[in-house]
Amino acid sequence: MAETQPISIENARGTLKVIFSEATTSEERVRCAKLASTAFGKPLTPERYLEREEYLASHPLARGTGWRWWCLTLADNPEHVLSMCKTMHRDLLVRDGSATGGETVVARQEQGYCICSVVTDSNYRGRGLASVLLKGVAEWLDGPGNATASILYSDVGDFYVSKGWDILDSFESILTVPPSVPQKGQAQFPETRPLTTEDIPRLCERDVESLKDDFQKYDLPKDSVLVTVLPTTNMITWLQARIAYTNNQSYGKTPKVTGSICESAESWIYWYSDLHHRKIIIQRVKPPRGQDEATSTRVLARLLLDTIEAAAKLDLLEVDIWNPSPELHRAMKLLNSELGIKVTNQKRESEHIPCLRWRGGEKRSIIASPNEFYPWS
Repeated sequence: MAETQPISIENARGTLKVIFSEATTSEERVRCAKLASTAFGKPLTPERYLEREEYLASHPLARGTGWRWWCLTLADNPEHVLSMCKTMHRDLLVRDGSATGGETVVARQEQGYCICSVVTDSNYRGRGLASVLLKGVAEWLDGPGNATASILYSDVGDFYVSKGWDILDSFESILTVPPSVPQKGQAQFPETRPLTTEDIPRLCERDVESLKDDFQKYDLPKDSVLVTVLPTTNMITWLQARIAYTNNQSYGKTPKVTGSICESAESWIYWYSDLHHRKIIIQRVKPPRGQDEATSTRVLARLLLDTIEAAAKLDLLEVDIWNPSPELHRAMKLLNSELGIKVTNQKRESEHIPCLRWRGGEKRSIIASPNEFYPWS
């Protein structure tokens, strides 16, 4: 572990000397993972959680330096992890708004990270450890990490705002899975077929190219910046691998179908079957191409209906969509009016609130689009 000089943390409870460093050996990471399991382990046992971390470390998104672990340890006992978090690689697509108007600004791919599993030993909370930890991580992001931006998903958003991560839009729509999925009127929807993991690489490649084209066409306000995490194969399959492991260990099964596609409209959907929370969360919706509004609405409605049907087969209660587009809202209204599917639209205020920090803590007018579930960790 590459150590830095001890940091003194002083408050009413006394002085605490800690070391901020990156956990690089397997032993150091296991100590960090044991702490993380106390906050993020459910529904896995602590032992299964450690096994899952080892399993996920072999995923392409995490290999090498794609997944880095950071911690604070006691200066006089480096094996005692007081606070820890991880950073995970993200491919960002970024486009700046025109400063003067008229010229074309080309979208570019940049380095980004997701910060996850931020946790402090319960015996040491309230002493500013997480603040010190995040300060060290931010300095690394701005320096060796070469991060254009970093994102995290918080249940305590205001805390991270004070550390430089600004809250992004966090709306969601919830489709209630009915006791029996209505069949009336389904013949009027376009034809679709199920997706499996074998389909994902080629579809992700097409999706990324389509997003790059959309970025160039986006009517971006002056002096703002458009950013998204690219839905690469590694990004999509990371969540699939994670939930598959948890489902298998906790429930002895995991669904093989991971989405649905309408080939005629070049539109598809990936989903995340969370058996523990009894819901499906939609990872990504690739919008239709070359269709009029009415046709696009029915394509998306069909894909959403496929998701509801998949949830019903698993005895799940709802389908969640993060920050749905206007096109998806039209599709949900159609499902409600024609098939009676209940739709609830709300703002997320207590869970998984996305927060973004620009390089150096610079304040920018950020438009994050798409801002869906797939970059979450």
